[in-house]
Amino acid sequence: MPNRYDLTGKTCLVTGGAKGIGRAIVQLLVENDARVRVWDSSPVSIAGVESEVVDITQAQQITAALQRWSDMDGPDVLINDAGYLGVARGFVEHPPLDWQRIISVNLVGTMQVTQAVLPHMMRVRRGRIVNLGSLAGKEGLAGIAAYSAASAVVIVFI
Repeated sequence: MPNRYDLTGKTCLVTGGAKGIGRAIVQLLVENDARVRVWDSSPVSIAGVESEVVDITQAQQITAALQRWSDMDGPDVLINDAGYLGVARGFVEHPPLDWQRIISVNLVGTMQVTQAVLPHMMRVRRGRIVNLGSLAGKEGLAGIAAYSAASAVVIVFI
């Protein structure tokens, strides 16, 4: 039997909730009665979930999306799950533009969303932030050096 949590009245923001682990998190939050909003580069179609296409690498899109939360007082829980693996290649052959995209989504995006949401949580003196990183950040994996580096920073980001 899965664990059950009472998240009634809690609003959760999940970045990267359109597929994979993020989507599974969104579904669990909904099953536990949370109000869920997803920011992703793809729209999400899950009953009871509000979805918005937000590029978290763009600070102005984050700010605008938060301003559209006029019906709520901001998130009680932020789950930073958005990630981009990029192209698996040897370090020397890895395209610089792909490195930049990996770092922008996995690291800069996580920090920008957190920086935008945290003032609300501090003002209301409550909230939780969960940052997801990869084991690649602890171990480092051949062919995905940029992803490993970005995940390492997210793991130690408090």
